[in-house]
Amino acid sequence: MGNLQADIQQKQKEIEQHQSDVFFLYADLGRSVALVQQISRLPYAEAEYETFCTLMDAYESAKHSYEQISGYIAQIEDRSRKIKEIEKDIRLLRNPFTRVYSQLGAIAYEAYGSQTLAEHVRQACFPLFEEHAKRTRKLENQKQAHSGLLGRKIIVLQLDFQRKILPGLLAKAGARLVSIGCEKDLPLAGRQSLLDELDSLNERRQELSQELELHQSAMAKLQSEEVQSPKARMEERASAMKQAWKAAEKAASAYGKALYETLPEQVHSDQIGQKAIHLMDQITLHRKRIKSLQREIKQLENLIQVQELEAQIELENQRIEVLRSQIDTCNRQISQIAASINEKQKRITVLLPPSSVITDG
Repeated sequence: MGNLQADIQQKQKEIEQHQSDVFFLYADLGRSVALVQQISRLPYAEAEYETFCTLMDAYESAKHSYEQISGYIAQIEDRSRKIKEIEKDIRLLRNPFTRVYSQLGAIAYEAYGSQTLAEHVRQACFPLFEEHAKRTRKLENQKQAHSGLLGRKIIVLQLDFQRKILPGLLAKAGARLVSIGCEKDLPLAGRQSLLDELDSLNERRQELSQELELHQSAMAKLQSEEVQSPKARMEERASAMKQAWKAAEKAASAYGKALYETLPEQVHSDQIGQKAIHLMDQITLHRKRIKSLQREIKQLENLIQVQELEAQIELENQRIEVLRSQIDTCNRQISQIAASINEKQKRITVLLPPSSVITDG
């Protein structure tokens, strides 16, 4: 019986799959014939067709509403992503700018030490270089003059500190010279290649700044049109669109089923299209298979009932045997009791005198 139940469950699953396939085939049939209806109206399943058209319009409206908010969010996210990328690219220019500034500052520092800077450039660098240069010269002189080991070690540490802070001073000096337009007045050695690189970096930064401004302007325009809780509204519209689609799909399937059941058996492809004919053939095959499976399930259910009835008959036969056994036992007990009564009556006869008469009460 267990195997029969498993077979029934398997066939029921097959039926469910065929029914699902039929549902979607009906829907495909409905949509296919609906396209024909737009060109030439057919006198079949008109009520179902009107319902389908109404629900499809509702779905298209829900879809348009969803796409609007979805497109708005996509633009916001795209602009935001591009702005972050450009801002990152601008930040990444800091290192090459700092390197060029440092190299320009190094040229200025060397010329400052050798007193070959133009006066206006020297004046610009004086606040940055003078104290460091004086401090470094003083430490170098002390190092040369100092004979004590510990004292020389302290001076060496102070000179190391001066060297560590020099790159920052050089970058600051180079940036200052560029800001006041004095970079071209530095000594020529190594200057031109740095100026060319600086021009390239400035051009790149300007391009990025212009691109950033464009995206920020577009972002500001989008934000001026911002709707309240756009992502929550998009989820709501997505849910509404999904429900509208399910309703339209159900109506398409109902329309397709009505067409299948009402179209003439000899309907021609010129009337409803070759695709619709093909879909109807597929539906017929599925429906036949469903009926075949239902018959097979009925047969299996009958076999299960037969097995259940046979099992009940077997149990009842066993009960009959039990009852017969009980009857035999009772008959033997009755015979034994009757024999005992008879024996007791014989003893009474022997015990009483011949003239005695036994009467009731």
